[in-house]
Amino acid sequence: MGLPPADRSCPMDKFRACRRTLRPHGRRDGSRSREGDSEAELRWPSASFDERSRVSGDGYPSVMNAPITPKPYGSARDLPSVQELEQQMAGLRLLGFLLSKAQRHELKQLRQEHRRITRTVDTFYALLGPRNWVFHGDLNLAAIEAVIDTNDPAEAERRFILYHKEGDRLAFSLGRLHRLEAMRPRRQLLDNALQDYMEGRYYSTVLVVLAVMDGFVNDLDASSRKGLHTRPSEDMVAWDSVAGHHLGLSHAHESFLKSFRKTDEKEVTELYRNGIMHGVLVNFDNDVVATKAWNRLFAVADWAEARARQAAPTEPTPSLRESLVRWQAAQTWSKRIEQWQPHDHEGVFEDEEPCDLARACADFLHRWEKRQYGLLGGHLMTLGSKSPTVGEQARLAKDLYATYELTSWSIQKVRHVAAAVAQVDVALTVDGSTHQTSLRWVRTDGAGQTAPEWEAGAWMLSPYGPTLFLA
Repeated sequence: MGLPPADRSCPMDKFRACRRTLRPHGRRDGSRSREGDSEAELRWPSASFDERSRVSGDGYPSVMNAPITPKPYGSARDLPSVQELEQQMAGLRLLGFLLSKAQRHELKQLRQEHRRITRTVDTFYALLGPRNWVFHGDLNLAAIEAVIDTNDPAEAERRFILYHKEGDRLAFSLGRLHRLEAMRPRRQLLDNALQDYMEGRYYSTVLVVLAVMDGFVNDLDASSRKGLHTRPSEDMVAWDSVAGHHLGLSHAHESFLKSFRKTDEKEVTELYRNGIMHGVLVNFDNDVVATKAWNRLFAVADWAEARARQAAPTEPTPSLRESLVRWQAAQTWSKRIEQWQPHDHEGVFEDEEPCDLARACADFLHRWEKRQYGLLGGHLMTLGSKSPTVGEQARLAKDLYATYELTSWSIQKVRHVAAAVAQVDVALTVDGSTHQTSLRWVRTDGAGQTAPEWEAGAWMLSPYGPTLFLA
């Protein structure tokens, strides 16, 4: 089945963005976006207000055991942000005489988009919730509408699995996980798990992702270390998140905790952490369990952010005039994202004025060829709010590239696949062997945040380990 082209729009980002334009989100969680949208550049446009400052580079506050445990939501419309948005839209309709014709049209579109999102989330859960799939913030809304355009849960499940295998969807979501400090030490494991998944080694993906989730949750709160497998289902309700649906993460967590005591060779299609990790469920090498592992990982990331968001202090409500200004700014950003289109550059870049990315890639390859590790390290994307020193960059680059001798290279094509993500197709001669490969670049600003093409920024290589593109 053909799915729509990649679009990074996220339902909860849309809810929050729309709500922020009328009233700010009201919570402070630090200095990093959900994206990483790598990749906020493709997410809901008004991420520039506060989604880009969702999680602190210094880690979460110690609030993972928040005093108020939310209850599962019966519908997407029950989320606090969604209810608040409905109230604000109703209020704006009453004040319609203050709005221009264009603003009234935008408000109508906002109501339609609101209904579309809630309908999609609830339909997803009606079909796939009983099978322990979770709707999380990294899912592409248009593609999920195609997935659930059926009355057959088995067909929807197969489409959902294919969705994860299409293009760079998983790589995109993995790139965004660097916004979470506790996830950063585990990123290489996840990159390896992704490669195993794409090459059909599903058993390996399952084991690695299960281990990563346990360790990630354990590290969230240093004052009370509890792995994912020790948390009861009622603790896994994600506040004000589509993952908090009553058929969402907390529901799926029941199978995660289910105990198994004797060896069973029958094939399983659930993410039975207890039986798998204890070696008694031995037939889990399939793409259903492996894809559920990825799905659960991203849902757990949403849960962690929701807990931090719930405990953060609120901020004052702006005036109506301020709200309208914010709304207009959000619409402008939205239109820029919607108007952006993928584009390619081909040809011999040495004979013409190359684009910014071609110049950056050429410099990276030149520094590698000349073994200038300090300058080479400056092209490697760094994570978090603290920038490494030149010496640290040089040591990292040398550790990664010193054993690989690049003797010739050429840039063949630049493919801009997203507003802040591009692939550069290159031919490399390394250690006497020729490699046709693609280098993935992410555009970032001076603070390490992703920056679309129309904002100030620079292209950085990510991922940057040579084993990833020389395999």
